Amino acid sequence: MSSTKIRLIVILASLMILGIFLMQGYYIIRNLDKEEIEFHRSVSTALRNTASAIAGANKSTLPDRGVIIREAGNQYRVNVNSPIKQEKLYQTLVAEFEKQELSVEFEYGIYDEATNELIFSPGAVNQPVKKNLKGKKKIKPSEDPCYFVIKFPEKTTYLIYEMRTIVVTSVLLLIACGIFTTAIFVILRQKRYSELMRDFVNNMTHEFKTPISSIRLSADVLQHHPLIEEDKRLSQYTRIIQDQNQRLNNLVEKVLQIAKMESSSFELKIEDVDVHELIKQISSQYSFRLGDRGGSLTLKLEAENPMIKADRFHMLNVISNLIDNAVKYSKEVPEVVIFTKNSGKSIEIMVEDKGVGIREEDQQKLFQKFYRVPTGNLHNVKGFGIGLYYVKRICDAHDFGLNLESVYQEGTKVTIYCKNIT
Repeated sequence: MSSTKIRLIVILASLMILGIFLMQGYYIIRNLDKEEIEFHRSVSTALRNTASAIAGANKSTLPDRGVIIREAGNQYRVNVNSPIKQEKLYQTLVAEFEKQELSVEFEYGIYDEATNELIFSPGAVNQPVKKNLKGKKKIKPSEDPCYFVIKFPEKTTYLIYEMRTIVVTSVLLLIACGIFTTAIFVILRQKRYSELMRDFVNNMTHEFKTPISSIRLSADVLQHHPLIEEDKRLSQYTRIIQDQNQRLNNLVEKVLQIAKMESSSFELKIEDVDVHELIKQISSQYSFRLGDRGGSLTLKLEAENPMIKADRFHMLNVISNLIDNAVKYSKEVPEVVIFTKNSGKSIEIMVEDKGVGIREEDQQKLFQKFYRVPTGNLHNVKGFGIGLYYVKRICDAHDFGLNLESVYQEGTKVTIYCKNIT
C-alpha cells in the first residue's frame, strides 16, 4: 500500500475518532441535562407534597404563588406559612423522596422568624422512615416559622450514578478508541521499520552483485587457463568456486525478487511463454548437479498446448525454485520428475520428488514467508524459507492455481495450474 493511501487512512481514522469523542461528549451532556430536569421535577413534586402535608397538619393553606423557589442548582426554598416541626418535616421528606425514588443525601434548615435565623440540621441524610432520629440535634420550633430550605450537597455525584450505564459505555468506547489509535501508531512504526529493513536488504544485495560478478569472471578465466586445465586438483577447486559463486548469486537473486515483489512498483511483464521451453532450459542447469549425486531429472512433457500468458522471468524462477527444493529435500539419490499435461483449457505443471516429504501439520505453513519445516538440531539443508513463499506470490499474481501434496518420508508433488492461450 502506498504512503499516500496510508496517510489518507490515518487522517480519516483520526477524524472518525475525534468525531466519536465529540458525539459521545455531546451525548453525555444531553443525558446529564435530562437527568437534571428529571431530578428537578421529582424534587419539586416531593417538596410540594411535603409542604401540603405540613399545611394540612396545621390546618392552613399554602401561598398561591412561590411555594417552591429554586435558589441554586442544588438548593430549594419551600414556603409553608405555618409552624414546622423538625421530626415531622424529616419524616415527610424521607417518605416523599422514597415515593419519587430519590435516594440522595440532603440537608435541611428551618427558618425561625422570631430570631430571624435559618437553623440547619447537622447533616440529615435520606434514610428509611423507620430509622430513629436519636442523637440528632433538634431544632426548637418557633411560633411563626414560614419556610424551610433543603440542600443536596451530593447532587452531581447522584446524577452521574444515575447515568452509570451511559458513563461506563462511554468509558469503554473511549478506551477502545485509545487502543485503536495506539494500534495505528504501532502499525505505522512497524511499517517504517519494515521499509528501512527492505531498503537495507536491497542496498546490501545490490552491493553483493558486483563482487559476485567479479568472482564469476575470474573463475571463468581460471577455468579455461591451460595450466588450470592440466592440473585436475586446481580445476576441481575452480569448479567449486564457480558452483559456490552461482549458489551465492541465486540466494541474492531470491532476496532481490522478494524485495521487489513486495514493493509498490512490482509489475508483471506478460507475454506468450512456452512452458516446455522453460522447463528444458532450467533442467539443463541441474543436470550437472544431479549427476554428481547419481540422481536423475526425468521430463514427461505430454501437454499438447504448452503456451501460456505469463512473465517469463518470474515463471522461470518459479519452476527453478520447485526443482531446487525437490533436489535439496531428496534422499541420498535425487529422483525428480517433471510432468505437463493439458486439462481442459489449462496446463498442469507438476514437479515430483521421492524425498523426505512433509508432515501434514507443516504443509499449510509452507507458503508463509521465512517458514522452514522444523528439523530439530539438523541443519544439513540451508535456505531462507522464501522459495515457496515466492512461488505462491507469483502464482497469485498470475491468477494460477497452486497445490501441494506430500507424504512424510515418501515424497512431495507440487502442481501449478496455468491457463492456456486459446
